[in-house]
Amino acid sequence: MKVQKIALLGVLTSATIVIAVLESFIPSIGIPGVKLGLANIMILVTLYELGILEAVFVNLARVFLASLIRGTIFTMGFYMSLAGAFLSLGIMVLFYLLIKKFSIVGVSVIGALFHVIGQILVAMIFMSTAYILYYLPVIAISAIITGVFVGLAAIGIIKTGVIKKMRERYNF
Repeated sequence: MKVQKIALLGVLTSATIVIAVLESFIPSIGIPGVKLGLANIMILVTLYELGILEAVFVNLARVFLASLIRGTIFTMGFYMSLAGAFLSLGIMVLFYLLIKKFSIVGVSVIGALFHVIGQILVAMIFMSTAYILYYLPVIAISAIITGVFVGLAAIGIIKTGVIKKMRERYNF
């Protein structure tokens, strides 16, 4: 892997971690546990501009390092974040590769929905109850709204062409 690509991945990973940590200080937007998911902007940008393995790396680094910084590593919140992040990324990759009719916004929305499904599943395991499923419709609606915003933001970043120019200039 070229040094320039490694440096770019470092920048994207750092941006994702900073966004995730800063977002943890934003109070919930009226619904307990609902966050904007702003770090997923950079995950989408990485997926669309650099590829699947790079998005997996940035996502994994974000979950572990942001949890380490916040002091929540290996807590229920960490496992909820991990499950949500990888269920979300898995479905986004599936739609990105196989179902080309979806726009970046569509991929973002489906990713946001599966993120909350992953979190709900982990909460059900930790709390040993299925009653948490009653919360899913409320949190799913917020995921759709934030997924649209995240997708539009990712499109805005991609349209700048900065990463594309770097890839062309340094041939990676």
